[in-house]
Amino acid sequence: MPTGATGMGDPDEVVKGSAADTALAATANGAAPTGPDAAGAVILDVRGVDFGYSQVQVLFDVSLRVAPGEVLALLGTNGAGKSTLLRVISGLGRPSRGRVVFRGRDITDVAPEARVTLGIVQVAGGRGVFPSLPVRDNLIAGGFLLRHDQRELRRRIDEVLSLFPVLAQRIGQPAATLSGGERQMLALAMGLLLDPSVLLLDELSLGLAPVVVAELMAVVAGLKGRGVTMIVVEQSVNVALSMADRAIFLEKGEVRFEGRADDLLERDDLVRAVFLGQNGN
Repeated sequence: MPTGATGMGDPDEVVKGSAADTALAATANGAAPTGPDAAGAVILDVRGVDFGYSQVQVLFDVSLRVAPGEVLALLGTNGAGKSTLLRVISGLGRPSRGRVVFRGRDITDVAPEARVTLGIVQVAGGRGVFPSLPVRDNLIAGGFLLRHDQRELRRRIDEVLSLFPVLAQRIGQPAATLSGGERQMLALAMGLLLDPSVLLLDELSLGLAPVVVAELMAVVAGLKGRGVTMIVVEQSVNVALSMADRAIFLEKGEVRFEGRADDLLERDDLVRAVFLGQNGN
């Protein structure tokens, strides 16, 4: 698989052991949620997560809740842990403390490939394609879950190619010959083939020309209009907040701000840190 991409596994093995069942029962018996909307609807719930690499702790008691159809922007300073948090959500990193709950189900111990079958799909900016394979084969590989339904796979490939006509023109070219923007489009197209319930976007606009960013953001806006839930890590405050309903600002692995995207713009101390080039993963 490309670096940062999640694999595909057996959906019958999604929850393992009684630990997940115990956590789910605790969810059902706990206090009423104070989620993103008035009804408390939550599709993804990250609870008190700690995470580190070896002896270096990166995330400290990080919590977030995302409502169905919501777009959440993750912003922060250099080394804040934004991309690391996406890895925890997609299953590529297991927290040392805390839980990840999806649709009311504890998935903390669920393998990343099984999370894909549940609908959690991560698109890694710049690293989500197979360079040596043609665009067509990248799309076929991205639709691996549909390998037993070739008609549906072809339908979805046609659908994503309609979103990115330039990929249709490059269908036989190796991904390595595509421009940076075209590779980002291909990575996003591969993720969309899986019809995600929650789409994790990691630095899609990194290093791209403004005209290419505009094309990508138009597609993201269309996904938002269709009700796709998204968590977006972005280097550009303007790009992130233009598409987001809410924002979370991380600094040194801790949540410094959580609220409406518009409200973040009023926090000059936080926004200045990003504009001064201190943002990162």
